[in-house]
Amino acid sequence: MFLSIAILDSFILVLSGVLTISVLGLGLVVYNQFIHPVISRKESDRFIPVQTGDKYDLVVDELSRFATFQIGCKTGNLATRCNAISEDHLIFQFKKSRDSEDYTITVLKNGPTFYKPPRMEHYGKMESKESFESYEIIGHPAEFRISDKIAKERMVNYIEVSLTSSFYFNRSGKERMKFTFEVGKIQPGINRKARFRGDVYGFGKEEGAEED
Repeated sequence: MFLSIAILDSFILVLSGVLTISVLGLGLVVYNQFIHPVISRKESDRFIPVQTGDKYDLVVDELSRFATFQIGCKTGNLATRCNAISEDHLIFQFKKSRDSEDYTITVLKNGPTFYKPPRMEHYGKMESKESFESYEIIGHPAEFRISDKIAKERMVNYIEVSLTSSFYFNRSGKERMKFTFEVGKIQPGINRKARFRGDVYGFGKEEGAEED
């Protein structure tokens, strides 16, 4: 009888442990796929517009194997603070392979965008969605130009953003892939002396600004 009770207690303990791990895992998946994207959409606490050379790193969680990165005006992971950029102008979705550091990257657009694929020399008008693999952008960035309008198949004013991938070793000594977004050319610039309602700014050179 005592042996049966001991076995039953051990079974209940193991079952409780498995249930706890399952609940924690489910909680992390729900947070990464649903809660975190909502939080990232909240208005950014960065009240200055982006500048050339700004960088943003992203590492995909190994458990959920999924992450998003949004570029917008006042919200998202990269808030440009430029009034010509839409909210969720670009949405990057990263899906990790189950057993390797290989990722499929899908890009959705909600505003005028030009896209230059890895290893290509010229920009082309981006349609609603583009996809590529993470190995393609190791040393060969995918580049995007975003603005509020395209006139005669070209953009007069725009912000360039590039995406590259690289490997690094985490604290556990495991090799992981890191994605880096970098703000490139801003044409003709953002006039930081002319602030509009909502703490946003427009394209243009500041008075007295030196020519590049």
